[in-house]
Amino acid sequence: MTDVAERESAGRVARLRASLASVRSRGNRMPVERMVAFIGAALVAVGIPLIILGWYGAAHTPYTFEQIPYMISGGLLGLALTVLGGLFYFAYWMTRQVHETRRQSDQTEQVYRRIEAMMSSNGHGTAVAATSSSPAPAAALFVTTARGSMFHRPDCVVVKGRSDVRSVTGEEKNLKPCKICDPLGEEATAST
Repeated sequence: MTDVAERESAGRVARLRASLASVRSRGNRMPVERMVAFIGAALVAVGIPLIILGWYGAAHTPYTFEQIPYMISGGLLGLALTVLGGLFYFAYWMTRQVHETRRQSDQTEQVYRRIEAMMSSNGHGTAVAATSSSPAPAAALFVTTARGSMFHRPDCVVVKGRSDVRSVTGEEKNLKPCKICDPLGEEATAST
């Protein structure tokens, strides 16, 4: 049931993306993100000279009644334009961050799906899930070397291909679980 729902959801998302792509690509207009960045740069480029002109005009007249219009028209307007331009650029930057995060999330999801497909095609997917979600039962068979002090899963890299291994249950008091293959699944349960 969930597999069907996932396929329907993926189909809806694909149709939505296709619709949005056609909306975005109409005409040869500039992308909205770039337009926001250019507007921000233009506002800052106009605001800073206005602040300088307001200061210059107010600084070069001794009369207060002449200084106030310079400060209001040049200084405050320039400051408002500069702050507004900074906010536009900040919006552009945040938009870029959101797009980058989505791109990385999509790539990560694709990698996870490929790993899941590879594990299920090899037949190890269910076995790995079962051993990592719960501790192994007492009747499960593990292996150890002839003089070893640890027990391992049979597919552990430490004992794979060795001829001097013997089967054990994992309940022996003189044997500890391997930290590489984690035969009891304690690392998975400890991290959750």
